[in-house]
Amino acid sequence: MQETLIAALQNPEVYDHPVGEISVLETHISWVILTGEFAYKIKKAVDFGFLDFSTLAKRHHYCQEELRLNRRFAPDLYLDVIGICETAGRPELQGPGEPIEYAVRMRQFPQQDLLSNVVTRHGLETSHIDEIVGLVASLHAGPGRCNAAGATGRP
Repeated sequence: MQETLIAALQNPEVYDHPVGEISVLETHISWVILTGEFAYKIKKAVDFGFLDFSTLAKRHHYCQEELRLNRRFAPDLYLDVIGICETAGRPELQGPGEPIEYAVRMRQFPQQDLLSNVVTRHGLETSHIDEIVGLVASLHAGPGRCNAAGATGRP
């Protein structure tokens, strides 16, 4: 079912925005459909025990969590979570009716800027690492700490 949807989403007519070359990146837990201006990440219906995207409701929940968590680092990149509906036998982004799938909609960025590609071309510098460390440290220093007296506050 999901593979059929991913194939259908490679049709530029599905999108309500201009589409450049469409390409699909696949990981063990998701597909990312690159369309030019936007990228759409769809979670695979998998259950690895430690990670469970096996139902539509769970995929919707974890799309929302990805948006919430990643916006802290890249608010201009992570836009929203959209429902994908089916209309006349083809997918429609934010269409009428009940969603058959959900996607995290992001602004697409040049693939050469992926950290793995930066590392491959030996472009990772100490300043990049320092910036990442600073971002992670600011998250740990900010709100959302556990109460030391609570069950999750003890080592």
